[in-house]
Amino acid sequence: MKNRNYIAYYRASTESQRDGIGLEVQEAAVNKFISVYGGNVIETVSEIISGGAVVRDGFDRALELCKIHNAILIVHRIDRLSRAGFMTIARLEEEGVPFIEADSPHDSEFSKNIKFLVAKEEKDKTQRRVKDALGQIKDNIDRDGFHITKEGKRITSLGSPQNLTEESRERSKRVRRAKAIANENNRRAYAMASRLRATHSLKSVADALNKGGFKTSRGNQFYPIQVSNLINLYEDN
Repeated sequence: MKNRNYIAYYRASTESQRDGIGLEVQEAAVNKFISVYGGNVIETVSEIISGGAVVRDGFDRALELCKIHNAILIVHRIDRLSRAGFMTIARLEEEGVPFIEADSPHDSEFSKNIKFLVAKEEKDKTQRRVKDALGQIKDNIDRDGFHITKEGKRITSLGSPQNLTEESRERSKRVRRAKAIANENNRRAYAMASRLRATHSLKSVADALNKGGFKTSRGNQFYPIQVSNLINLYEDN
């Protein structure tokens, strides 16, 4: 390995890793490999992007450099290359670019293929967890008008950063409120709840609404908190 040329490729998934442990650890692993096995890193390519991204300019650049210099692509670990499984293997074979892991330089092709599959499975699991979490947040916002994060922050909408300004949040809140006020289920339930609330507890009102076949705007049964929100919705309007 002493006379081989390498193109080093470093990838981190988030902007916060740009000057943090992500890229530094990868570079340190490659440098350690070179100090032990020799060879020359003739150029490095770094980028901040998800491993599941289909288009990655840095990765494309690294492959092109390998072909220009007849060099080997070196990475810290396989998951830095990609989390797309055999799509990445096919791309490397198509381009005729060999690669090596600094952490596991003696892995067989079979072992590398297994690692690609594991990386893809981890990516898929992460995507499912994120999807489930976002779904729960959306459900909370639709039901209560807000979601409380683990850090205690109150969020009222999901969307791109430009939609998270104070103005856009207020606009979104007004739209949701208007829809809730116009909702036929809410209007019918409020007509009865407002009459009962003067002499009944919130629980008694909820029980009466449920016995009467009334439903929330989402078609669910009433609980005391829904009754309170319903009354405030109209009386604070």
